[in-house]
Amino acid sequence: MLGFVELREDPKLLIGLETPDDAAVYRLGEDQAIVASLDFFAPVVDDPADFGAIAAANALSDLYAMRARPLFALNILAVQLEQLGGEVVGAILRGASETCAEAGISIAGGHSIDDPEPKFGLVALGTVNPETLWRKSSARPGNAIILGKALGTGVITTGLKQGTASPGSVAAAVGSMRRLNQEAAAVLARYRVDAATDVTGYGLLGHLAEVCRASGVAARVRASAPELLPGAIELAAEGIRPGGTDRNRRWVEEIVTWADSIEEARRVLLCDAQTSGGLLACLPEEEAELAADELREAGYAAAVVGSIEEGEPHIFVEE
Repeated sequence: MLGFVELREDPKLLIGLETPDDAAVYRLGEDQAIVASLDFFAPVVDDPADFGAIAAANALSDLYAMRARPLFALNILAVQLEQLGGEVVGAILRGASETCAEAGISIAGGHSIDDPEPKFGLVALGTVNPETLWRKSSARPGNAIILGKALGTGVITTGLKQGTASPGSVAAAVGSMRRLNQEAAAVLARYRVDAATDVTGYGLLGHLAEVCRASGVAARVRASAPELLPGAIELAAEGIRPGGTDRNRRWVEEIVTWADSIEEARRVLLCDAQTSGGLLACLPEEEAELAADELREAGYAAAVVGSIEEGEPHIFVEE
């Protein structure tokens, strides 16, 4: 679809449509650039306040994945007010406002339209030093790969819709999705992060594939290493997963080699379409365990999940 968009040259536009980075970056001065991202989607949980909070955390995650400091946000709302009612719509907005307040920013405006299928999200705006921003295109052989949150939100929210996910699994998934990546970014900023992104709709392997292609490197992932949300692997074993997860699986097949011993449910979770997932960071191997320990001390379900190596863009998934 981006083939229909004219790409105009602008020396101040540091990151635009030409790369798969998480947000656009526009230089304002020698040591300052503005970072802008937009994200919105249909409800993934039943509680409207949780939905608003998750949507806000998901949108802000793109800024944290580039080491940007959020400044403010704008709401994007598509609802039929007569259908949902003012109380439900108000709860969505309240949840987003609470998350933005936690991030230390304000929601400064927005836009709404009438739509029978509810959707909500945010435009997130922030600043970053162009010399220190994190990108997907600078992973190096010898880097270790850290993932900052547990996998399984796509499988569990699908199980919620189908009535098969347990209350405990849903609560854990909601807690993970509501959690800002703000503190995770602060922890990682104390280390030499060479490349970073956040794991959202394309799943762990999909976003790592973007890193490999952009950086011209290969990766090796230990399938058993990522933390999993409670009940996620059981639901995946029952065949419960969102359509986006199956699309991710098909999309990465050409770049992924699976070890024969890896069970189907774990393959599903490595491709599971996440909402408000964790940061994925590539950093020197000697710093990785210390960084992961700090992330765990901060309350994140973090793990060292693999490594970057020389080679054509490819991902080898081992047991």
